[in-house]
Amino acid sequence: METEDLINYLDELLLSQTGKHLDNLQLSILKGVLNGQKYADIAEDYHCSNDHAKDKAYELWKILSEALGEDLNKSNFKATIQRLGIANNNSKLFNPVQIAEINLCSNIATNENKDLDFNKNNRNNQEDFESKVSIKTIKKLKNLGLTNGQIAEALDLSLEDINKAIN
Repeated sequence: METEDLINYLDELLLSQTGKHLDNLQLSILKGVLNGQKYADIAEDYHCSNDHAKDKAYELWKILSEALGEDLNKSNFKATIQRLGIANNNSKLFNPVQIAEINLCSNIATNENKDLDFNKNNRNNQEDFESKVSIKTIKKLKNLGLTNGQIAEALDLSLEDINKAIN
């Protein structure tokens, strides 16, 4: 697991969720936790009180928990990010999301074998597009860290349609 890549990923995730980057103490907390440091050591390195570091860490775990949809804390952080596929043994930051047997298009009818046919040539206007994939679904995929290109590929839509939906 590359610490800087993971921290950059989490920073981008929080930016997309909250509109704010990680601050310097939050960065120090993440790096310290990943390196097995105690809050007292992190506080000493950052030149702040132990209580301040703990308070800031509590806020950070709360924000990350909301962003990742998992209850995070110092003791389960490494295991949780590995389980979620954010970091893996190959030091790749992001594991592509597998989409199998999941109805991402809650506002259209699907047949029994869930074979969704997104015929690109049959999209004549925005209403047709919205009937195939909800804007909410696209934004959720974006918040999970997929790029616009990955979302377009996963949903078999044009990049232009994805860009319109996100903006």
